[in-house]
Amino acid sequence: MPKIIGNPEAKNIELRKLIQKTKLNNFYIKNHSNFREEILKQINLEDDVLDIGKSMREKFSKIKSKSLETLDVNLFQDYPDIVFDLSDEFDNSLENKYDKIICLAILEHVYDPFKAIINIRKMLKKNGTVFGYVPFLYQYHAPNDLKFQDYFRFSKDGLSYLFKEFSQVELFPIRGRISTPLQIFFSTKWKKYVERFKLNILLDKFISDKKNSEQCSGYNFILKR
Repeated sequence: MPKIIGNPEAKNIELRKLIQKTKLNNFYIKNHSNFREEILKQINLEDDVLDIGKSMREKFSKIKSKSLETLDVNLFQDYPDIVFDLSDEFDNSLENKYDKIICLAILEHVYDPFKAIINIRKMLKKNGTVFGYVPFLYQYHAPNDLKFQDYFRFSKDGLSYLFKEFSQVELFPIRGRISTPLQIFFSTKWKKYVERFKLNILLDKFISDKKNSEQCSGYNFILKR
């Protein structure tokens, strides 16, 4: 008989239930749509909004809300309003402060994403929403000067566990089983010459929804506190 330490079987059952509870939505594999535009539609004039890393990019100026702040670990010329390491100890001045938090392509650059997510959740008001993106099968993309670093990649199972304290978790896979490796191989040319004409959507139609959702470039996500 093997020596059994703890109760690994019960934990495995718990993890399976957690993963099965996570909602997968293949909308962005099947449609040429901009997640940042969708985020704008869900922000109201009454909302207090935080954009981590100013990750809305060119859409940032289009955000219409009661208040809008930015957060980053580095200080740049035009932002942020708050300099804070998401993996550091929480600052109580940020608690329950925001209705909507935007966190696009941020968590892979954080050395402790588990602590970062705990802190982000604390920043949310009750029933608040986090909009985000993380890579899965994607190339390394830290700058040469390591002003910020590239630490992690996230599978759907990993995200289910990372976001386990949220009441609702919805993942939107980006690029499918065929277009993901091609995007890595052709890199910047892929967006310019292929995705612009929606050819990636055509290619991924040859693969099942399940395979596309499991072997993708990354995930947009929406979390509810």
